[in-house]
This record gives sequence, structure tokens and C-alpha cells, in this order.
Amino acid sequence: MDNIYVVLSEPKGPLNVGSTARAMNNAGIRELALVNPCEFTGEEARKMASGCNETLLGAKVFGSTAEALASASYVVGLTCRGGKYRTNLMRPDEMARTILPLATKNRVALLFGTEKSGLSNEDVALCDTLVTIPTSPINPSLNLSQAVLLVCYEIFKASDSADIYEQPYKVLATSEAKEQMYEHMEDVFGRIGYLNPQNPGHIMMVVRSIFARTELEDRDVRVLRGMVGKIDCYAKWIERGKGKRRGNRSDDTPDT
Repeated sequence: MDNIYVVLSEPKGPLNVGSTARAMNNAGIRELALVNPCEFTGEEARKMASGCNETLLGAKVFGSTAEALASASYVVGLTCRGGKYRTNLMRPDEMARTILPLATKNRVALLFGTEKSGLSNEDVALCDTLVTIPTSPINPSLNLSQAVLLVCYEIFKASDSADIYEQPYKVLATSEAKEQMYEHMEDVFGRIGYLNPQNPGHIMMVVRSIFARTELEDRDVRVLRGMVGKIDCYAKWIERGKGKRRGNRSDDTPDT
């Protein structure tokens, strides 16, 4: 449980941040990260934290979601919406049994979006899997800290099941290493014409989705970056050859 932490992306209400700290501690999770948060150290937040000030006041603050997730090797995004890039959504109980074996050797982040609009597509791109909490159509919207409590409770409940720890574990690549790989891929793919310049993000979201299902290890990332690097070298070699041929043609042009 010490390898699992909660990330709130741009929370707007100090009451929600305080309630989140309490909900996390109810389920045995202590580490909180905040991305561009509201003021969260005041009396209102501390009151809602109800004695869980170590988690609340010890929260780490980051300027971007990517920075908050950099040390995580597996990122779970919470969303209540489906869509083109929000498919194969897991339930919280399924997610709990997935991440606990991973958390024996890897840091796992639980990412929650803003109170008003949830996770952005940019946030979703950083996730390895997405989870939705089933609710009644009478009112499908959950308060932020309620959502945190439900998800963390499922993890706490599953942590008592000894059989889930019998699965072989992997040491996965960090989010930071994977983001550097994706940036490398996007740069090279863009220069060789593989990406649509009008919408380069579409194919990259598909690429991310493919690799998110494979649980990449450090060596996997190094091998993939090596392959992309070779593609880049070959593309530059071709361009240099074209440049020389163009130069030769201009040199051979007779005077008039």
C-alpha cells in the first residue's frame, strides 16, 4: 500500500482536498500529490481531514500532471465518461486486483481529474488504464472525495486476498521514461510523414494505447527507443542522399 498514491489534478475546493486525505487514510493510503491546487492548508481543509493532517499538509505540489506521475510505473485514471480514447473501462474491484501485485515492486498512481470536468484528454494520454465507478442514472456524478474513498476502499479490501500476490511481478518503466519515449516517437514519426500534421495526436493516442496494454519494462523502453533512433538515422541518411542528388543535378545544368 505504501507504493500507491493519489493524484488530484487541479482541485478547486479545499473541503474536497481535506476529505480526500481522510478517505485515503481510511483505506491505508497515505501519499497525496496535487497538481496546481487551490489553497489546501487552511482551517476548512484541516477540519475535513479530521486528524489526517500528515497526509494533507504533507501533500506534494506539482506544476503539471506529467510531473506528478513521473515516478509512477503504472497510472490508473478515474473517469465517468466513455469516448474515442476512453474504452475498455475497468471497475474499481478489477483495478484493485490488477494493481496490487504491481505495487509490490512499482509505484502506482491513482489519478483523479477536476471536480467540474474530470480528466482531460491530455491526462488520459498519461494513463495505463482507465476506471469508472458504476452509479445510478438517477445521479451518476460523484463528489471527488467520494470517488477517492470508493476506489481506495476496493484496493484496501482486495489487499487481504493472499492469492493476488501469487502472480509474478514485473519492475516496470516509469511514467517519465515512457513519456520521453513517446515524445521521441512523435518527433521522429512526424518528420518521416507517418503522422497527420493536422492531427498528430490521434495516431499517438493509438500508439500509447497499444503500449499501455503491454506493461513496458525499462529494457523494453530502451529497445523501442533504439528502434526509433535507427529509423531516424535512416530517414536522415535518405534526406542527405536526396540533397546530394539535387545538388548534383543543379551542378550538371548546362549554361545557357
